[in-house]
Amino acid sequence: MVGLLLCTALAASGCGSSSSSGQTEIRFIWWGNDDRAKVTNEAVKLFESRNTNIKVSTSFQNFQNYFEKLSTEIAGGNAPDVIQMDYRYLNEYAGRNVLLDLTPYVGKEIRTADWDQGFIGSGKLKGRQVAMPLAQNSTTIVYDPKLFTAAGVAEPKIGWSWADYKEIAGRIQASTGGKVAGSTDFGGTEDVFETWLRQRGKALYTDDGELGYSKDDLRAFWQLSKDFRDSNATTPAELVTTLNAGAEQTPMGKRLSASEHSYDSLYGGYNTVRPDELKLGPYPSDSLEVLGSYRKPSQLISASARTKNKDAAVKLIDFLLNDQDAGKILGANRGLPANLKIRESVAQNLSGANKVIFEYQKSVDAELGDAPAAPPKGDGTIYKLMQRKHEEVVFGKKTIDQALDEFWRDAEDALK
Repeated sequence: MVGLLLCTALAASGCGSSSSSGQTEIRFIWWGNDDRAKVTNEAVKLFESRNTNIKVSTSFQNFQNYFEKLSTEIAGGNAPDVIQMDYRYLNEYAGRNVLLDLTPYVGKEIRTADWDQGFIGSGKLKGRQVAMPLAQNSTTIVYDPKLFTAAGVAEPKIGWSWADYKEIAGRIQASTGGKVAGSTDFGGTEDVFETWLRQRGKALYTDDGELGYSKDDLRAFWQLSKDFRDSNATTPAELVTTLNAGAEQTPMGKRLSASEHSYDSLYGGYNTVRPDELKLGPYPSDSLEVLGSYRKPSQLISASARTKNKDAAVKLIDFLLNDQDAGKILGANRGLPANLKIRESVAQNLSGANKVIFEYQKSVDAELGDAPAAPPKGDGTIYKLMQRKHEEVVFGKKTIDQALDEFWRDAEDALK
């Protein structure tokens, strides 16, 4: 559906406008929660106060609905001028020329002197800078330390294994009389699968854009998830569909789980619904040498190729990335700022959720790998496919092998 809609967009009209007052009007959309909306809108208001000739309208969705709305707007000729973009969808959108090539602006209107130059490349495809990374994040285990202590088990730390995790989660679940799961079911989440694969020296995709793992790899991962369920160490089937919702809707947000796989940049959302109750810990790994997590652009920011107001869109992008005052407002809500000077400045005054995120990143930094190439077109479809097939297994509609065969067929079709 995304592909069809994006193709339609090639004939669509441009976006952005000029108001009767002479102001240039642009639209900026992102995904997130109320906490992210608050700081983002505050930063946008500061931008408008410094650029009185530009008016910015904003809106946001949760991640689950974001790309459906975006593709619909693009197909209808109403694309936003500035678009928060996800690493997994970068090829999907850039491949159809929906995103503006920012290459002429990089190092000029979009300042990059204070950046890790390698990190800039995470927004580049086939020599074109189609997005700029907004911030850095990595995978994490969000957990409730009080439940770990009450069960007499160790908190997550570098070096713990998946077997350790299963045992710990089982003991926590037993200590609560089954009222709180030891872990949130992770078997349908491609992000978790990717980290698990990297711990084994493999990747989601090859350099040619093919699946980088075998059926046996995915079977083993789904079996691991099943082992957690069979050991009464994870959430029940009826909660498996809430994982891509906002933090308040997840088992962890609802106090129905003691630990949950996530990204550190999402901690602010968890902290909003459970203030000062939770911590961040590293993933378990069966390899003492490889944690599997990497320096991922938590989100990227792009401009529409159809915008009628390129200069205004680029000016907003640079402001959000490189303005010191904007950096103070945004903090670590989306992860660590990409601009290293802003990151250093922000770190000195962090508190609350932002400080937790920064301290976690600091604790695992030496273990983090470099980001792989952006996934190929079709990964967004595969991401949802993995979740759907896993749900069929959890609800007893399919065996692992049946779901695996169907997944493999449909995943290969998505990559064609």
